[in-house]
Amino acid sequence: DFISNECFKFLPPNWTHFLLNLFNKIWNSENLPRSWAQIRLKLVYKKGDPMDPLNYRGIAIFNCIAKLFTSIIYNRLSRWVEDLEIIPEEQMGFRSGRGCTDCIFSLAAAVNIQLRLTKRKVFAVFVDLKRAFDSVPHDKLWRKLHNMGISGKILRIMKILYDNADFIISQDGQTSKKISVTEGVLQGEVLSPLFFSLFIADMISFFKERGAKGINLMNDRDLLMLKYADDVVILASTWQETQNILHIMKQYCNNNSLNVNVKKTKILIFSKGGRPAKSKGFKYDTSTIEVVNTFNYLGIPFCSSGKFRQAAISLLNKGVAGRSAVISILKASKSDTWATKCRLYDSIAESILLYLSEVWGCSYSNVIERGQLAFFKSVLALPRNTPDAYVRMETGRIHMQHKVYERMLKWWMKLLAMEEHRIPKLCYLRLRELVDVPSIPYNWALELRNYLTVTGAQNLWYDQNLISLKKTYKEITYAFKLNLISKDINFVLNSTFNPHYRLLSNFGYDTIYSSLNCSIDKLRVLAQLRMASNKVTRVIIGAERFQFNASDDCKICHSSDKDTLTHFLICCSALDHLRSKFINKYLPLLKHENCIIEALLSDINQNKLNDIYFFVRKSLNCRQAILNKYTTSLVVGREGKLAK
Repeated sequence: DFISNECFKFLPPNWTHFLLNLFNKIWNSENLPRSWAQIRLKLVYKKGDPMDPLNYRGIAIFNCIAKLFTSIIYNRLSRWVEDLEIIPEEQMGFRSGRGCTDCIFSLAAAVNIQLRLTKRKVFAVFVDLKRAFDSVPHDKLWRKLHNMGISGKILRIMKILYDNADFIISQDGQTSKKISVTEGVLQGEVLSPLFFSLFIADMISFFKERGAKGINLMNDRDLLMLKYADDVVILASTWQETQNILHIMKQYCNNNSLNVNVKKTKILIFSKGGRPAKSKGFKYDTSTIEVVNTFNYLGIPFCSSGKFRQAAISLLNKGVAGRSAVISILKASKSDTWATKCRLYDSIAESILLYLSEVWGCSYSNVIERGQLAFFKSVLALPRNTPDAYVRMETGRIHMQHKVYERMLKWWMKLLAMEEHRIPKLCYLRLRELVDVPSIPYNWALELRNYLTVTGAQNLWYDQNLISLKKTYKEITYAFKLNLISKDINFVLNSTFNPHYRLLSNFGYDTIYSSLNCSIDKLRVLAQLRMASNKVTRVIIGAERFQFNASDDCKICHSSDKDTLTHFLICCSALDHLRSKFINKYLPLLKHENCIIEALLSDINQNKLNDIYFFVRKSLNCRQAILNKYTTSLVVGREGKLAK
């Protein structure tokens, strides 16, 4: 109907009252306007053959007023479903208070709990249901919902909506004819995810009735499967159990008119140490299911060892694309503020690096940190060998381990607040029991305890008290932050990479760039000067690259002084005319060169930065011209000797 959500959000009171009366009339009469069931579909190409309709993702545009009405039904129905626990605990998709973190944590914990035992394996079947949401048969859906005890009025109203539903495909300014919706839950409609979860809610009981067991979590609790909407992973301990699971899955799909995408369904065999375990093939009906060494589950790569190094590297590689996107935006917008650069990085690139890091990042924060360092070294055009601690001190950034720790603590709060029957809570309790068992490959609870120990917060571990944790959260995260900063400060104070930087650094309390609104070229020059190596120094301005080598003599002033950055800035007589024009006013007299460099490259304001930048740029061009002339004279002299 082309009426946007904003129109409804800003309706005056008399119109909202009109909507209320309209909804009540529809509720009582059980008669919806036919136009409410019309859907406009946009197709977004994914990958593969462009002529194959299955390689497009449909984006449905539903009438906003219809979604308002069905959202009222959703609020009532979802509360009723949760109160009666109709959807099994294993389903974590589209449910309040649950998400991908629950699935990833539970799977990782369950697998590692098993792998602590000698020669134990876990067979994980990652099932891909072909067009799952679009394949639900309406008659079976209504029958299942009725058997669950859902109100007949709700079913009748929704059945009218579904019976009248049709869609048109809108693409490149053209539209198709109306196509009736004969199967599948309605795309873009609020109740659809809940309806789908209810439709497959009987999957676990179906499997258990046919002898499927899963893997053991605790003495009286097994874990058979985890579901996030239509993403299903089924667990088994042996080849025979896994093959039986595939047979049961075939029966379930036949009964419910669903189809398994055999090409995308994979089996990952978890085992501890050594080469990936070999196994006999697995059959789904007459098709062979591929056994893989890694599988990307909800965006996190799982590998056969049960550890997450591969996940860390994968997300680091994905972060490269995010980093490139940020740099492209900065170039296009010509942003002058440092805060904008940091904010863009945090929202685009860092969010990729930290995706679910509260589960997997505990042991791999150094891998995540490489992404942050690569971005700021790129922005400031710093050499790769610039020490990591220098970059963090200079830019006011904290090691990514701090953000991983914050996320771990927030996830711990959620775990402590969970009801005892929740699967993530059961996994956590079991990991806590096994915290001193060395044979478990990856124990999240042990990682958390180690983090708490760093700042002397072990009492929180022993108390396991949510209220105490919330009260001390800011205190312990700040203590952890100071611990990381102190390590960087200690490195800077004892580093031989640059003898001046310990005098220039603010040691993480603030960054000099936050108060400077200027072009990135000027910031780059300043950063390169402040963090330059005392052996080989490289300065980049625009597309030009200049280099100083401390093992060579200066060739432009014919002195015996070495060709160092310090000599270039404060001593080289060939540059005296430029020095007096731009920076002499910042250089104290009769002082040691360390003090002079400190005076020049600290307490930076806009005017001082401009003077330093223009001095460096003009001096480097002057230096290069003299070096070119010197090189030319050497070549001419050599050619003259050869001619004689």
